[in-house]
Amino acid sequence: MKLSQLLSNLGADCPQDADITALTCDSREVVPGALFVALEGANADGRAYIPDALERGAAALVCRRSLSEGPLPEGVPGVALDDPRAALALLAAEFYGHPAQQLTLIAVTGTKGKTTTAHMLRDILTAAGHKTGMIGTLGAYIDRELLSATPNTTPEPITLHRTLRQMADAGCTHVVMEVSSQAMKLKRVAGITFAAALFLNLSPDHIGGAEHADFDEYRACKAALFRQCRLAVGNVDDPNWPAMAAQLPTVTPVITFGFGADADVRGLSTAPDSDRPLCTRLTVEGTGSYAIPLPGRFNAADALAAIALCRALGVSDKAVRAGLAHTSVPGRAQRYPAPAPYSVVIDYAHNGTSFDAILSALTEHHPRRIILVFGAGGDRPKMRRRDMALSASGLADYAVLTEDNPRSEPVADICADISAALEDFPHETVLDRRAAIYRALDLAGPGDVVALLGKGHEQYIEKNGVRRPFSEWAVLDEYFNVQR
Repeated sequence: MKLSQLLSNLGADCPQDADITALTCDSREVVPGALFVALEGANADGRAYIPDALERGAAALVCRRSLSEGPLPEGVPGVALDDPRAALALLAAEFYGHPAQQLTLIAVTGTKGKTTTAHMLRDILTAAGHKTGMIGTLGAYIDRELLSATPNTTPEPITLHRTLRQMADAGCTHVVMEVSSQAMKLKRVAGITFAAALFLNLSPDHIGGAEHADFDEYRACKAALFRQCRLAVGNVDDPNWPAMAAQLPTVTPVITFGFGADADVRGLSTAPDSDRPLCTRLTVEGTGSYAIPLPGRFNAADALAAIALCRALGVSDKAVRAGLAHTSVPGRAQRYPAPAPYSVVIDYAHNGTSFDAILSALTEHHPRRIILVFGAGGDRPKMRRRDMALSASGLADYAVLTEDNPRSEPVADICADISAALEDFPHETVLDRRAAIYRALDLAGPGDVVALLGKGHEQYIEKNGVRRPFSEWAVLDEYFNVQR
């Protein structure tokens, strides 16, 4: 592809043309003929890697315009721009032939529930006969087949458009995407128009460090998505929905959902499913009861969101019911088939809000006791440790404190912070997570629920910059195999 063709998508002119064979923003990935886009990151400025990119054979450059330096090294084709991040998204779309324009793209955003709702939508659309892609926290999928892992909830533009191209070429007609606030802040989806955007909820999270300066910035980044959609579906029960709706062009159709009287698609009630353990029944005004194979009102709320969006897209209620009935989400209120008189649940809950949600859901099923295994991520806001401890002490019966992803912090220090917040609540500390799971299972008796919280779908424990393999599911397999 010619450099001039790529740059035309930016409305930029380049006096020197070049043949471009690859597109990258990582100098280590440069191959001869590549266009290298130098981005400014949280810890490094990509312009510092321009010499390395040129040495590796970069044919052209795009970087930020600087007043103190020349725009580009002499004799090197390319352009210097005010916003290379937005430019990268447009360049990636052009390089991969604008696959987003060939697909019905559905964006899901919110603090909690994106992954579960995306799985529900994927399963509903599949039940409706559509070949469906899904991109999010757990990876990129075509139908239920994993296509690739995704290091970010919403991939960087080059990965994103390459993945969309693979999906379009494989015959997908619809793609469900989790769109994070960081994706909006870093302009990963710039230039994409979504067929529909779905807002679930918003609560303080991802604030501090390299994420968001404060809640206002976090909300503004979420809201920016709604300038890029042809249909908006929003949770009218959430006080932040008006901030999202305020970004919509006046011609954009809107449908709301919720449990309040003002919702267009109104949930009337949720209740534990008497026929299936740790499952839920959701009753919706006008269409009756839906079987949700996950516990709790928060999962039913995600299902209500999926129902509202699919109704807006004209998907049949038969397909909605069929898709929801078979939804399962790795590491999200996921029940392990324990050959025991108690239940075992794996969930990604890693802050107070998500602890409240999963523990409240479990209490609705009236277990004899709820026994927790959890820790907290290192190098993350310490407020989370206190919030999780308060939720645990209010809704559970016993806790085994252990490692999560300690990163650069000592596990013992993290557990000590949680222990201090738990005060007199019955608990103990077992620093090794495998041993902690074994301890909780040894303590469990008939009618109990053992909830492993924090890791969810993750297959590793991160410590001092190293990720060692760790699967809670595999530990459970090991434990119950030993017991047989």
